[in-house]
Amino acid sequence: MKNSAASRSASLIDHLVRLSGMRKRDDLLGGITLALLETMGASKVEVFSLVHDENKRFWLPLTQALPGRSVRFVSDPMRVEHNMMSSIESDPERLQCLDRVETVASTPTPARSAHLTRFPMTLAEGATLWGVAEIESQQAVSQAEMMDVTRLLSMYGNMLDMLDYSECDALTGLWNRKPFDDLFYKALKPIEPTDSDHSPDGVEHRATTSPSNFWLAMVDIDHFKQVNDTYGHLIGDEVLILVARLLKTSFRAYDRVYRFGGEEFLVVLRSGDHDAAVRAVERFRTNMANYNFPQAGRITASVGVTEIVSGDSPAAACERADQAVYYAKHHGRNQVCSEADLVRRGLLKVDLKVGDVELF
Repeated sequence: MKNSAASRSASLIDHLVRLSGMRKRDDLLGGITLALLETMGASKVEVFSLVHDENKRFWLPLTQALPGRSVRFVSDPMRVEHNMMSSIESDPERLQCLDRVETVASTPTPARSAHLTRFPMTLAEGATLWGVAEIESQQAVSQAEMMDVTRLLSMYGNMLDMLDYSECDALTGLWNRKPFDDLFYKALKPIEPTDSDHSPDGVEHRATTSPSNFWLAMVDIDHFKQVNDTYGHLIGDEVLILVARLLKTSFRAYDRVYRFGGEEFLVVLRSGDHDAAVRAVERFRTNMANYNFPQAGRITASVGVTEIVSGDSPAAACERADQAVYYAKHHGRNQVCSEADLVRRGLLKVDLKVGDVELF
């Protein structure tokens, strides 16, 4: 049963206050899903994100909320498989909401007894659409209720914008160092749901969906100082922006790319084994080596790869990858070096007690 205007207004204010105190993306996502459910008195709320992968677009289900139950994280973007997503054409009305960036309301059907209202979810004052929120209700959503939902989603989008401002590199748009540690530990030690895992705002932790391995790749642009010295810092900045674009297009949608400062980038990628991880990184290196940068021409990169292992730390993993980069740069540049392969060949020495890697 729907909430009255007065109770809906009180719920809206309560949730806006709660959302304004959240600083993590998962908390915000769970919080907005719960806010939509309780403010609207809905029978179900679901949030879907738009995923771009290999020049195709998919819908990835993120959260689901039902009355009297904790918000459920349906899938983890870090561990998503293609069979967990549906093609963007699979739901014409959701696609209409996406393409027109407008609310789409559907009446009950023989297959669905409730009204279904879809709302676009945007960033940057509506300039970037990243998902759709779907609200099932026993009665049609009124104009006043649509306005309340729009307010909630605008608040949510503004908060994501603020997180992007603090967690993204201003030049390239990639993640910066700030969110790296959180993602690293999430990849290393995913949380299984338990009875004690419910937070005060009713959000249930997501479960591990697969035992996929994670790898860390450190990318260092070769001779980048020469680019700045020869062409100037404006051209150098353009090179960094284009390298960031190559990184984003060379890796999969669920991989995470970071700029760590200067000409150094990090990629946290998921791969089933060592050889597949190296091939993925080699694909990027080849794409970059074959790319003709405006003004600067051909530019290459040296890359080090290491597996994120049990008991690891961000500092130890970065040190291993950095030593592999060091080896690549001192043995020809423009190549991918695997820390594990270098150790196996006796070219790197590992002190397992402290996690340090040393060159022979």
